[in-house]
Amino acid sequence: MGWMNGDETLREAVVADADRGLRLDAFLAGQMGIGRRAAARLASRARVNGRRAAKGRVLAAGDVITLPRETPIEAEPETLPTIVRRESDLLVLEKPSGLPSVAIAGHGGPSVAGWLATTHPECAEIGRPGESGLVHRLDNGTSGVLLAARSTDAYDALRSQFDEHRVEKSYLAVVEGHVEAPTEIDAPIGQHRKSRTRVRALGPGSHPRYAVTAARTRVVPLGPVGTGTLIRADTRTGARHQIRVHLAHAGHPLVGDARYGGRPRDGIDYLLHASGLRWTDPASGALREIIHPAPALWDELATSVDPP
Repeated sequence: MGWMNGDETLREAVVADADRGLRLDAFLAGQMGIGRRAAARLASRARVNGRRAAKGRVLAAGDVITLPRETPIEAEPETLPTIVRRESDLLVLEKPSGLPSVAIAGHGGPSVAGWLATTHPECAEIGRPGESGLVHRLDNGTSGVLLAARSTDAYDALRSQFDEHRVEKSYLAVVEGHVEAPTEIDAPIGQHRKSRTRVRALGPGSHPRYAVTAARTRVVPLGPVGTGTLIRADTRTGARHQIRVHLAHAGHPLVGDARYGGRPRDGIDYLLHASGLRWTDPASGALREIIHPAPALWDELATSVDPP
């Protein structure tokens, strides 16, 4: 449930049945669209049923979460985006975990699009309002490569490639449990029935009450990491939260991804990195590719995955 007006000094939200069992910081991260570290700081000012609570407080359906109205709600990234490749008609960027791709409606704060509008003014008016030329997005907690167009023609051409599923995308992730062999997950994704901040993988059959997006993910195990597995996920589709939801659907949620069944871990929002893109150059028609490794800090966190 969204945030409601309380008295003049408070905002409040009621925990839905679908969100019961989440930690307080995970609930705030999902509701506000911020990273786990920012949510932990926010949790220190929150109240659960009128009382202070630890960030790890497990929530029950019907719990009332209140925040002082003046509490700032914004992503607090560790770093700003970096330019991996600069071309005449596009930029290849690396987005750090915790930084939104675009500004969060109603909350402001930093974003990749905001940074682009300031540092590359030629991008500011390209695409839909607030996109600053970004032709696709990554979830707040996901790091990795993004494409931004520097001309309207490049934006239109690249958006068509994404819409028609002609762009190949690769991700690295650390998931719970041992993935033994390559597998393909073919399950459409639709809005969760009881939560506006979650989606779900759907089984066979029609779902007339909900908007459904076709989604297919190829999963390749790369090796054990503590009690989990490092995997590569390849896809051409781009449903909301697709990699996170598909892996949870397969019984291997991302480490730290409490919103989709992973065990919460201090210091880890979840470990998902957009490591590769393959697209057709709008100007030359040549196949282009970028492969970018996960950040050093991501590797350090991944190798520390052990039972809580």
